[in-house]
Amino acid sequence: MKKVLILGGTQFIGRNLVDRLQKVGHYHLTLFNRGLTRSDLFPKLRKILGDRDTDAIRQISSEHWDFVIDLSCYFPDSLSRVLESLQEPPEKYIFISTCSVYDNSGPPVMLRNEDAATLSCDDRQRNDPGPGSYGHRKAACEQILQDGGLDHVILRPALVYGPYDHTERFYYWLHQVRSQSTLLLPDQGERKFSLTYVTDLVEAICQAMTIRTASTTFNVISQPQASIGQIVEVAQQLLARRNELLNASPDFLHDSGKRPWVDIPLWLDSDRFTYANERLLNELQIQPTELRRGMQATVEYYRSLHWPDPTYGITAEDRQALLNKLKAQGD
Repeated sequence: MKKVLILGGTQFIGRNLVDRLQKVGHYHLTLFNRGLTRSDLFPKLRKILGDRDTDAIRQISSEHWDFVIDLSCYFPDSLSRVLESLQEPPEKYIFISTCSVYDNSGPPVMLRNEDAATLSCDDRQRNDPGPGSYGHRKAACEQILQDGGLDHVILRPALVYGPYDHTERFYYWLHQVRSQSTLLLPDQGERKFSLTYVTDLVEAICQAMTIRTASTTFNVISQPQASIGQIVEVAQQLLARRNELLNASPDFLHDSGKRPWVDIPLWLDSDRFTYANERLLNELQIQPTELRRGMQATVEYYRSLHWPDPTYGITAEDRQALLNKLKAQGD
């Protein structure tokens, strides 16, 4: 049996991955994590408890790993510490990166492929925990792997959605459709962005362990050009809802002090956050999950949780104030 070390493994992507690999059955799985998130999961699996950013990571050096799947790396020094702790190189190091590594400073480009320019990372960004440095830090991690000579696969998902998602960014719109009679749609809900269904990312990880291609990178994209409007439309069909749709222009939202993505989940004031998936289709031969099918499974998951109120995005009071202001402008 091939020995697989999973860094992380009990939250969202990791939980879906471990479920899948357990069903495959011919891997010996070990999870390394802090034991802070759902430590009750996977009681039959071997677990090594520790913080990867401390000397506890040295625990992995006592044995050889055929594959290392890194789900939990957010800082380049953290990756270096793991690589230094490996007894010998694994067959493949599979690193979960992000499409946030792409450099948006140039002219707007849609459907960027894996050869597009990525961000640099200065000394301050390397250790900055804020969201503004996230893509820079992940890009620096990629560079470490590319310079290190270790056989690796880098997977770049876009926004990941699906069962066990704890981020609420995608869920915000499902909850809005289910619970609100009137929806505030930013920019007609038309701005395009890419989506990754979690099962497709898990499949890419599994395929990465079997491909012969050495040291390569894949955009893992299920829907290259999705939109809030499209998500709302499918959600209305799945939940049998007919909501009033009230448009909020970008100028209105900016003037109201609302931030793209943070205050209004999934709203991006451009179409540049879209990524091509031809390499994924051609080299890993993955057939992406159709949006309706992925959303159906996601709806069923949140239904099992009894539709908790999301904490991500603007408050209900703030949202209502924006709706009132928009309606007053239309009178």
